[in-house]
Amino acid sequence: MLLMPRHFSASRRFPQLSWAWPNGSRQLLVMAAGHADETRAAEALIEWLSTTDIDSCHFPEQRLLVRIASRFPETRLKVAERARLNGIVRLLWTRSRLTLDNAAPALKALREAGVELLVLKGMALTALNMQNLKGRIAHDVDILVRPSHVATALSTMDRSGWRSARGESGLFLMKRGAAFRSLNFLKAPFGDIDLHTRAYHTAKPDSAPETGLWTRSARAELLGIDVLVPSATDRLVIAIAHGALDAHRHSDWLIDCAQIAGEGEVDWPLVVSLATELGIPAEVTLALTYVREVLGYPIPESILAQLWSAARSMPADYYKALMLGYPRARHSMVSSVGRRIFKARHQAQVKAANGSVGSAADPRIEMRRIGRPAELPDSPPALRHRVSIAPGAQRCAIVIAMEGAGPARRYVFEVNTHDRHLAQITYRDLFGRGELFLGAEIGLPGDVAVDHIWIEARQSGILVPGHSADEQAKFGPRPFRLLAS
Repeated sequence: MLLMPRHFSASRRFPQLSWAWPNGSRQLLVMAAGHADETRAAEALIEWLSTTDIDSCHFPEQRLLVRIASRFPETRLKVAERARLNGIVRLLWTRSRLTLDNAAPALKALREAGVELLVLKGMALTALNMQNLKGRIAHDVDILVRPSHVATALSTMDRSGWRSARGESGLFLMKRGAAFRSLNFLKAPFGDIDLHTRAYHTAKPDSAPETGLWTRSARAELLGIDVLVPSATDRLVIAIAHGALDAHRHSDWLIDCAQIAGEGEVDWPLVVSLATELGIPAEVTLALTYVREVLGYPIPESILAQLWSAARSMPADYYKALMLGYPRARHSMVSSVGRRIFKARHQAQVKAANGSVGSAADPRIEMRRIGRPAELPDSPPALRHRVSIAPGAQRCAIVIAMEGAGPARRYVFEVNTHDRHLAQITYRDLFGRGELFLGAEIGLPGDVAVDHIWIEARQSGILVPGHSADEQAKFGPRPFRLLAS
């Protein structure tokens, strides 16, 4: 294929995979946190501190600084910025511990309900050794559940007061079931749990990587709760499969890879098999060559050769690894177009994997704008209205009126009974109109009690506790009036 390199090179020139490696000040921090040679790692930290104002660094850099401070305490490396480093460590470690403590009751409730929990990413490291929490920021708790346990897990989370970060109701989530690959649940003040139904974005639940993940896992305890932890091989491949999609949003995943590789427990032939099965040999090659060439860990040459050969045989996935792995802010006008193309391709693959689950798809209905009615009811706007349906009706026409939020945004409504989700109704306001009159028609199951149907406004995006007024205007539910049903 045109521009497909025949041999791997560390030249960092496009289209070599090394083009997407970290560089500059970020690479210095990655080396300080993860280089196999501690002397070289310490030199990288000192060089970074001499060229960067620690007070101006952002969260991705702060995450690495926590790992560096854990690796190089004051007794091993004296630096003038130690007090500032300690402050960052205390702040982020405290936040991680609060997240874990807030999640513990939910994890316990899930286990008591019979839900098997396989912990992922930073939580896997924490379950193996709680001391890892001091050097690895974990502001959310990633858990994987079996597809057959999804309904129990969702109802348990709902009863425990956990709510979807995107605002979907518990009835909506139960309707979709395992068709979600992952769901982010929040509970004030610090609760943050990502509930996964599959570990990999584009894999089907019955695929070898997904089923093998469970069979190769081992028992561990997390805060006294019985959990499963993936094998070293699976932890390595999961770190790459997730981290390489937006490789420089943060770089903890590269340090995870180096740490796992350094422990000497990886089944390297299985890495090749999993990478090929998942269609990510390019991502795995990108990460492992960096771990070997830059961080100094002994990745077998024969394994890298097999991965490189597999990567070259999948041109589309090769260029996806390049476009998504390169820092988003550094893309040129041309390469940013390529990034959007391959991002859309990846999202289509995820959607196809979600559709393969077989759970009931949610009937999403787009609302349409209508003219202003001649008469408007006097009832005040509210977030929830009872829908009046004639006995025996098979369809229902809904008309609502509302004041827009001002900015262009998407509006979401759910039609539910007390125990069942019926439909999600959406409207995208492209121009931020001040007054909206919207209509939609939905079908009704024959066994629904007509006096127990409600329509309610839901948020249209992620709203974390303590969100701003601008975020509320952009994503929050808006009061509306029900004009007809």
